[in-house]
Amino acid sequence: MCGPINCCGRYGDSTRMLTKLSIENIALVRKLELSFKPGMSALTGETGAGKSVVVTAIGLALGGRADREFIRHGAEAGKVIATFDLSEASRRFRREFSEFIDGDSLTLHREIRRDGGTRSYLNGKRIGQARLKPLAMALGEILGQHANQSLMNEENHLGFLDQFAGLEDIVDQTRHAFAAWRSSAEELSRLKRNREQLIQQRELLLFQKNEIEKASISVGEEESLLREKKILDSARSLMNSASMIENIMDGEQVSIKAQIAALRSELEKMASIDPTLEKQASELFDIDMRLEDLRRTIEQYGSSLTDDPSRLEEINSRLDELYHLKKKYGGSEEAVLATLNEINEQLDERPNTDRLISRLESETEELRKAYSKLAVDLSDRRRKASKELQRKVVAELNDLAIPDARFEVEFIVEDDPDGIVYADRCVKSGEYGLEQARFMFSANPAEPVRPLVKTASGGEVSRVLLALKAAGQSRDDSGASLIVFDEVDAGIGGRTADEVGRKLKLLARNRQLIVVTHLHQIARRADCHFVVEKSLSDDRNVIEVRALDEQDRIAELDRMVALPSDD
Repeated sequence: MCGPINCCGRYGDSTRMLTKLSIENIALVRKLELSFKPGMSALTGETGAGKSVVVTAIGLALGGRADREFIRHGAEAGKVIATFDLSEASRRFRREFSEFIDGDSLTLHREIRRDGGTRSYLNGKRIGQARLKPLAMALGEILGQHANQSLMNEENHLGFLDQFAGLEDIVDQTRHAFAAWRSSAEELSRLKRNREQLIQQRELLLFQKNEIEKASISVGEEESLLREKKILDSARSLMNSASMIENIMDGEQVSIKAQIAALRSELEKMASIDPTLEKQASELFDIDMRLEDLRRTIEQYGSSLTDDPSRLEEINSRLDELYHLKKKYGGSEEAVLATLNEINEQLDERPNTDRLISRLESETEELRKAYSKLAVDLSDRRRKASKELQRKVVAELNDLAIPDARFEVEFIVEDDPDGIVYADRCVKSGEYGLEQARFMFSANPAEPVRPLVKTASGGEVSRVLLALKAAGQSRDDSGASLIVFDEVDAGIGGRTADEVGRKLKLLARNRQLIVVTHLHQIARRADCHFVVEKSLSDDRNVIEVRALDEQDRIAELDRMVALPSDD
């Protein structure tokens, strides 16, 4: 027997706790609802029973990758609802995520549709994945075979160290500072490469601006000049016509004016005798006055006409200039003036290239200094934290039945004459600082440390991962409150499995743990125990999850004890 069972006893400091998980139409699950308590919960069951479905569901609720293949066959949509109790959440957590928190509970709802669409809701309100991600990361973390694989990729080791040391904020600041510096440096490099071309472009714009402004174009000028040109071209003909009209109207010989005067005289005599003719006499008087006005107008018009070849030449020259500018800058006076506005805007956007280069050089240097300050500080903190991490991981591995383990963090930097000065070396800068990190490991006292990825067995990798998590649990309110361990106990058994179970139990004092396991040594230490079972219903397999009472739990642990050992 596995000894006394303590199921669902209340444990320590899980300040952000998963209390309820509802799953509908995911994989072989039709519909189920699970209630969780603080401490450590174990999920066990036969191989192939579907234990990973619960892990998948939690991952979906926390914003993990959604695939329509997760949807149960025959259903149009699958959904997961996870409820967290925040009644004991720290002030720091509430302050950091104040925009999301309203009360003492928080519900994440994820829906996957057959058409490939997904929707996420926070307390009933639609939310995008980008906004949900930081909150989800603080609520829960899933460590499975993929986590072991992550540890086996040296590119991730720096992230493990930064997470342990709580350096996420300064890493983010460094990343943004690096992006700003590189962007400015690239723009400066582009300007220098294209300096001559940019100068020529600006000189062309200045030439065009001067050409248009010097012409002093105004809308309607061409039309006015064409009218004046037409008159000048016909000046002599117009003067002859005006002179002829004057002679006809009031010449020395018989003229229209003289004849009208005679008509008026005779008609006025008649009207003095017969008043009925007074109207006709008045109309004739009006005609005489209008003819006089016409005569004076034609006389003045004729006097105003000049035969001026020099003015005609001046007009033709100006019309040629306008034609050239219109042809070059858009086809009309309005288009030429619009082009001038565009040129002025481009000149405003393209200040003097040399001055711009000088300004960018100063800006780039300031951004470089800002990045350098952050990166150097980050490197110092990493080296200080690495010593603490090394000490704690070794202690944890000793508890996990690797008593002679050695664990070190090796920092890798690359020399770069144009890089950042650190520890009297010019080193290459990067988005995440000045170095890479590599975990070095040895499980045997006589063997030197070597890269973890090349020397550790599968069971050792699982224990190193657990040691890293245990080492980081002492930071106040750090990391996810819920950790899901999905068969990270692979490759271990016997006494080692018992030590892993004990370590998980200790970790559960400060975190809520959900552990998917095949090992009775681990399951027996859980505070709550669930069994996952697959059964036939309406000719279809369905997955059910049961919370075990004390008697059922004893039976399940006996079943697990009877399984062949992995060792």
